[in-house]
Amino acid sequence: MSQQNKVLLLVGSPKTHSSASFSLGNSLLLKLEEKGLLIDKEFVYRLIRKDDGQQKLLKKVDEADLIILSFPLYIDCLPAGVIKALELIRDHRKPFKTSKRQGFAVIINCGFPETQHNVVAAAICKIFARDVGFEWKGALTLGMGGFIAGRGLKEVGGMGKNIILGFDIAATALAKNDMIPEEAIELVGKKVMPYTLYTKMGNLGWNLQAKKFDARKKIKDRPYL
Repeated sequence: MSQQNKVLLLVGSPKTHSSASFSLGNSLLLKLEEKGLLIDKEFVYRLIRKDDGQQKLLKKVDEADLIILSFPLYIDCLPAGVIKALELIRDHRKPFKTSKRQGFAVIINCGFPETQHNVVAAAICKIFARDVGFEWKGALTLGMGGFIAGRGLKEVGGMGKNIILGFDIAATALAKNDMIPEEAIELVGKKVMPYTLYTKMGNLGWNLQAKKFDARKKIKDRPYL
């Protein structure tokens, strides 16, 4: 990949700037900028609402040499807004073929402790890339996404160490138009804390939210039984 090639980050979380998806995607994007690539970023949920936003999305995708999609896992799949964006891209590219080589990579974070929950979503993205003519560059996936809570990776201290190192390796490869190495994928996917601690913190978070909305007595209700 040449020094002036364009990288487009698409953030697929409705939380936009305050999301783990933005923190992760922006971290990788800045590493690519350090390597001399031109960077740009957009928020999927802002673009898909109106026709002019959709056209802006398609134009930026057409102009990019590497597209990085960063999103949260929703029920083992992609968020509805992200699916909509990918459908728009597919329909736009379907009538014609381009000789331009465009890479496509994804960053997926889930709230579950285990990284393996992202496997299906990553496979969906790989199939999408094949169907629209993008060159698949790989998926960086992690569990325990809730620990980021919209913070930058440097702000989370030692818990973000492996992710930062994995992003360094991934950025080096992507800047050369190579696949994301397995070493980077494994580093990013490592657990950042013991499963029991993450679960305990998650339960505490749910209880604090229930208290905030005066729903402590209803937290174990099962109304659909």
